[in-house]
Amino acid sequence: MVKQIFFALLLLLAPLAHAETPAEANKRLFDKTIDELNFRTMETVYDKSFARGKFPLTLRTAAARRSFDGFDNNATLKRLFMNYNDAAERYKNRYGNGPNTLAEFQKQLNSVLLDKNFEFFIHNLPRDERVALVRAEQRLIQQATAQFNASGASEDAAAVPPADVDAQPEAPVAAPLTTHDEGSASAADAAEEPSLTSQPAASGPAPRHDWLDYFTLLLSLTSVLLLLYLTTSVLPVLSRRINNLAAEPEPEPEPRSLISRLRATRSPGLHEDRYEEDNDDPDHATGPHR
Repeated sequence: MVKQIFFALLLLLAPLAHAETPAEANKRLFDKTIDELNFRTMETVYDKSFARGKFPLTLRTAAARRSFDGFDNNATLKRLFMNYNDAAERYKNRYGNGPNTLAEFQKQLNSVLLDKNFEFFIHNLPRDERVALVRAEQRLIQQATAQFNASGASEDAAAVPPADVDAQPEAPVAAPLTTHDEGSASAADAAEEPSLTSQPAASGPAPRHDWLDYFTLLLSLTSVLLLLYLTTSVLPVLSRRINNLAAEPEPEPEPRSLISRLRATRSPGLHEDRYEEDNDDPDHATGPHR
């Protein structure tokens, strides 16, 4: 009888002895999320490199990917994948030794998208595909953050002032951590797209402006000023000149003949010579008779 009671107690205490603490559960969730992020990244680059190939769904762990050799004898691409596989596996070391808080959990997951190894691995993708990949992985990070066990931070909260405890963000409602689904991946992305606009600015990398952006802005301002100058100064002057040229010129006097010009130059006191016809009357020729 005593043995049976002892055996029953062992059965009841066994699950408690192996119960997972909140910190251990959060660490396991972090590592699982890292594996999924790495898989999504490698899948996108592989499918873009091979139009007819498809990254196997079974390669969700770093150990499984080390034995993969489906690179069509492309040694450069294989070396790139193997190097990133080892570097990405070290992302798991970023969480677990520090504070077990939601802010730290989300910060370390977001740091993966800012890592130089990640940026180098996807730099050959077209820009729109890089943006789509980053947004998909941001949604995956949000889903993992929703599963964070906030009770694991109670031990760390006891060591900080109450003001800092109140500043800790609350854990959102838990949501399942999604995995790759060929049939519904695009539909799920489209359904979750409106939620991106409500994300805080700190959830992703802040936009950066380089010299090309400022140069483009300067050219735009110069074009606007030049257009205003042409509209207010140059165009009115050209319009007036065109109107003056289009006006009908005055008719010029007709050229006069040589005789008319000679007559016009004679003195006004001189009369024009007149020649009378010969008179046949003899009296007229010799004068009147007396």
